[in-house]
Amino acid sequence: MSDDGKLIVPEPSERDVHASQADIDAERGGRREIDRIHAEVKDMSSGVRTFSTKQTQRARDLLARLYGLRRARRLYPPEHPAVGEAARELLQVVGEFHGEGTDVPLTFFEDEVLLGEQVLTEDSVLFDQLIRDMTAIGAGSVTFKRGVSADEMTRFANVIGARYDEVAGIDGGIATLVQRASIPNITVTSVNVVRDDVAVSETGDDEAARLTYANTVDLLRELERLIRQNQTLAVGHIKGTVRSLVDNILRNRYAMLELSGLKSFDEYTFYHSVNVAILSLALGSTVTRDYRFLSSLGVGALLHDIGKMSVELATLNKTTPLTSEEWAEIREHPVRGAEITTLTSGLDRASMVCVLEHHMRYDLTGYPIRALPRPQHVTSRIVAVADAYDAMTSQRPYSAPRMQDEAMGIIVKNAGTALDPTLVRLFVDTLGYFPPRSMVLLSTGETAIVVSPSPSDPMRPVVRIIADPDGTLTAAFDLDLSRADDAGGRSVVRCLDPTGMNVDIADFL
Repeated sequence: MSDDGKLIVPEPSERDVHASQADIDAERGGRREIDRIHAEVKDMSSGVRTFSTKQTQRARDLLARLYGLRRARRLYPPEHPAVGEAARELLQVVGEFHGEGTDVPLTFFEDEVLLGEQVLTEDSVLFDQLIRDMTAIGAGSVTFKRGVSADEMTRFANVIGARYDEVAGIDGGIATLVQRASIPNITVTSVNVVRDDVAVSETGDDEAARLTYANTVDLLRELERLIRQNQTLAVGHIKGTVRSLVDNILRNRYAMLELSGLKSFDEYTFYHSVNVAILSLALGSTVTRDYRFLSSLGVGALLHDIGKMSVELATLNKTTPLTSEEWAEIREHPVRGAEITTLTSGLDRASMVCVLEHHMRYDLTGYPIRALPRPQHVTSRIVAVADAYDAMTSQRPYSAPRMQDEAMGIIVKNAGTALDPTLVRLFVDTLGYFPPRSMVLLSTGETAIVVSPSPSDPMRPVVRIIADPDGTLTAAFDLDLSRADDAGGRSVVRCLDPTGMNVDIADFL
């Protein structure tokens, strides 16, 4: 911005890659290939962790004992023998699962109960009251981890035995009760689940989207602390956070896509992981609205770089070229991440595979190299597209960010080699060639900020004009460039670097 308050629009710089309209058109259409992606997603059941028939049948006894413990604590004080007996009975059933090498994750939402990712259809009918009681107090997810003791189970009774009005009157709700109970081997969290019939909205609760984003960044900070201290990850917290991301993507996609443009140089890994999760879920939601698929995808996307949290910070933040040993350490992060997630009980196999495969490339020339090559999992291919885009548009210790249209051009150019061409096609349609939060120069010389993509033309987004052709700031107003009567002949020429113009995008959104 000049001394007289006008925007100074820089001349276009030389770019490594440009994608023409013909390039973009070549990546659109192709119903057969999109159907192939749909078929892979439909077959995701093979990649989701399942429990045996014997275990799902045992879940009925588990739920009965859980209901019995809640009822006993509602009727008697915690020291009453009936509470202790109910806790021991529940621990006995939980112990049978633990003896088979598995934790016991239960989820309650609306009128269903799940064991892991499996809906217990008959038990959902039989235990309708328990489901309503658990969701009412905010205990939407309960996981009994291996190592839980009888004393913990008794203290757990104080959590699930609480009345709704008691929980509502406590600052922090169910989370505060859990903290007071001191039950490290029992995870209790609330969940936010979206069904397949939820309509995508271009508007919605922006504050909810911002809160979800902030909470997810906080989760990543906590995960790094736990990993660097060799402590166990809280699977319930991870899954609950991802469910909130899924909820916001399905209800308010454009608000979340706008937030995915947030960057932090000092906390690149955290913001990058959250942005990749948002972009992956936005792309995944164009393929399917299935909650379980999106949940598994979101966890894998959020944790895709978790292996970097065990790499020396000096290596991650190095501004000069890496040595061969340092580069080898960086390339090892997918394997390290897979090892961390494999040791984290309760994560879906598809999420773990995604962490391992996100740098393998569509043509399998990436890393790590498989002894027996096979195609990348569909979740891995989705995350690869999102990862590439956000990495290119972020300021990193060793490279400056690329403009959004330049990054999108490189994405398109790599379709069919590094990236799945069908998913690239859907990604461009989802974000537009000029994604939200991009500052752009219009053909009229005006300066604008992209508010949202157009569902009909990725080259013509909805923009907010902020400056006249001479650079004078104006009262901002929105135009849909895909509508001829709105656009008035305007089109986007290229993206601009707001930092070079002394402009804060957030001031105009």
